Amino acid sequence: MKQSKVNVMVLPDTNRAKKDHRVALKLRITYKGKRKYYSTGYDASKEEWITVNSAEAKARLRRIKNAITEIEINAQKCCDNIIPFSFKQFEYVFFDQSIIFADLKSAYAAYIEQLKKNEQYSSAVGYQTALNNFEKFRPNLKLDDINIEFLENFERWMLVRGKSITTVGIHIRTLRAVLNIAKDNGVITPQAYPFGRRKYVIPTGKNTKRALDIYQIKQIFDYPTIPGTTMEKSKDFWILSYLCNGMNMADIAHLRWGDLQGEIISFERQKTKRSLRGNPVKIIVLRNKMVNSLIDKWCNKKLTNHNAFIFDIIDENDGAEAIRKKVNQFTQVTNKWMKEMGTELKFSLTLTTYVARHSFATILLRSGAPITFASQSLGHSSILTTQKYFAGFDLAAQAEYMKALTPFLRK
Repeated sequence: MKQSKVNVMVLPDTNRAKKDHRVALKLRITYKGKRKYYSTGYDASKEEWITVNSAEAKARLRRIKNAITEIEINAQKCCDNIIPFSFKQFEYVFFDQSIIFADLKSAYAAYIEQLKKNEQYSSAVGYQTALNNFEKFRPNLKLDDINIEFLENFERWMLVRGKSITTVGIHIRTLRAVLNIAKDNGVITPQAYPFGRRKYVIPTGKNTKRALDIYQIKQIFDYPTIPGTTMEKSKDFWILSYLCNGMNMADIAHLRWGDLQGEIISFERQKTKRSLRGNPVKIIVLRNKMVNSLIDKWCNKKLTNHNAFIFDIIDENDGAEAIRKKVNQFTQVTNKWMKEMGTELKFSLTLTTYVARHSFATILLRSGAPITFASQSLGHSSILTTQKYFAGFDLAAQAEYMKALTPFLRK
């Protein structure tokens, strides 16, 4: 039986115009009356689209015309070779090559889309931010444009614009991840790959102080707040993070009543939950009177069943994107008030929830705890390794280490 014709065409997505009235150019695949649209990584204004489809297209518009024509040809060949045709098979065969690696923007767009499908929204935002900066530095980049000279010039350009070397490193690491995929798929050769021995070295930031000493921790504990205020709530959740293995706000938000087991809190880090799902690692936090007091003070007492969230930060009906926004908002509010406290206390560093994590590990390390015990909450080298080491500490030993967090409370 002869297969029905699969129609392929790149068209502007007029239903989703951007703020500047530009529209994304989408690859439309039509089969038996069903249509699916896929990103090409290109966009155009109404006037540019008319020019792209004429003989007058020049320079950048000519390159876009050639690129989308190539996409259409390759997509049609791919569809014709899939018998019987299915959209799923087309996506599996086609997207690893043609559209993904048409240019840098397309490669990033595909990676960002995958991050969103994995509900890694924060990472997706980071990759989009990096791409925006690369595009500002040099628009319409091809993968072939990425070489050692390009990376060195981009680094200088970012620094001149007042960006930190740490930010430069973060952006370029996203680029390396995208190029790794291209290299693995044979799109770029190992010789053209700009990273590695005697090639471009991704810069790292200075080792700035991010931890408090025990005297400064005591100042935070003693800092007076008005009951019921946001400052009080921010202070309490900062302290809760500090006392609970430097638990970040996302993990605190996801705590459920079932995670409270006797004298401990047992949870999985949200950051590594997906990557370690085949071999999940539980982090054990030893509860003390203050931890229990803070939980009781701020918990949602209306929902106390085993699977309910302990704190009223996120809701059971929230989707992944809503959860990300709520956790970010909660973290930003906490940081706002803690920064204000840190300024008033004349701390030399900016007081944030991240400082609570570093302070937890640093103070334990200074108290004589093994480095494996202290570093696991930060994931310095291998999170899997450090968490496995941590799982081996018995509660009695952990209790002794935990006392070092609040020596000023035992007078």
